[in-house]
Amino acid sequence: MAPLMLIVTAWVPDDGADRPLPLAGSVFLTLLGVGLAALFAQLPRRLSYTLTDTGLRVSRFSGTFEWPYRDLRLRRTEGHLGLKVGGVGLPGYYSGNYTFTGPAYRSVQALASNTQGGLIVERGGVPYYLTPANPDALARALAARGVPTV
Repeated sequence: MAPLMLIVTAWVPDDGADRPLPLAGSVFLTLLGVGLAALFAQLPRRLSYTLTDTGLRVSRFSGTFEWPYRDLRLRRTEGHLGLKVGGVGLPGYYSGNYTFTGPAYRSVQALASNTQGGLIVERGGVPYYLTPANPDALARALAARGVPTV
């Protein structure tokens, strides 16, 4: 919505203004809006979870990292993300610190595409909320690789 507002307002005349927005200003706001729209469209496509021989690989817009299986604990949850404390919260892409409604945690680190229907993967005592396409299949695959369920 914000990118569209930037683009539209760059070209809408202001009847109360002494002079219209200069052409350079309108072009700048339009390019900014198009750039933000492109960024917002790319974010959800950049989130993925992959099981490798050595660990769980998480790819997100800001980079990829891998957690060794031996460092992980799995917890099934019916809870969901609450308020964003810090990070990114766009439809289809939630990354950062969020409050959590589940019984075991008050806050989590989100690496998710939805606000509900996920599972918790703990690493070093820090809960990470993940939303794979099939949480049950990921839970079974992690258990098969020796990740304990808490």
